Amino acid sequence: MPDFMNVAGMEGTKISSVVSFGALNGMLFGPFWGSIVSTTGFLLYELTSGKYLSMNTFSVLSILFIALSSIVSGLVVNREHKAAKSIFFVLIVAWYMLDVGREAYFYPWYHLLILGIFVYFEKSILVKTVTSKAYIFLSLFLASLMGVLSDHMAGSITCYLLYDLPVNMYKSVIFLYPVERTILAFFPAFLVYVLVVVFKDIILSSDDVEKDIEDKKTQDLDEYLQNDVLNIIKEK
Repeated sequence: MPDFMNVAGMEGTKISSVVSFGALNGMLFGPFWGSIVSTTGFLLYELTSGKYLSMNTFSVLSILFIALSSIVSGLVVNREHKAAKSIFFVLIVAWYMLDVGREAYFYPWYHLLILGIFVYFEKSILVKTVTSKAYIFLSLFLASLMGVLSDHMAGSITCYLLYDLPVNMYKSVIFLYPVERTILAFFPAFLVYVLVVVFKDIILSSDDVEKDIEDKKTQDLDEYLQNDVLNIIKEK
């Protein structure tokens, strides 16, 4: 997936799409394996491209941010909402513990908004995703968005600690990063939605599905009778 260039009218701006794959891996493989897939994929790419040795400290640490995106997104999809919210909230609190956080106190406004939306729809998501396609997409989009925003907040904190960036740099992107992160979160959410919903509908709409299920049940029963029940009778 290509990077985004000149976003929101900022000439020369480059936004890496790598974080999208962090959220995607988390939703597809879960928080544990998703983070491993993201970390391994990132490392293999940088090593085979010959860029790893020339990477700065922040770029090296970016591997952890992408893994964090996978963990948070995976937790939401796995319905481990308490753990996902805890990680997300701790990152916001960590921002306000910094000097820059107290000066640029409005910087995490989008993170707080998304967390509030997630808490508001949390119970509905748990119930209505069973029957509503709209809630399935909402659940996936919030999972993806919380993942990429976790990456963003961890990156913002680390960038300040490493380079002591001025407050004005954070204030200057206060309304731009939400556009960036929403775009990055949309694509993995949409892809997983297609995989989960569209393919599911195609399979279930097949006339042969019910017959195939019954045939499989019959086959399993026959195998059980032949391999287990008959052996028990013979032993008796």
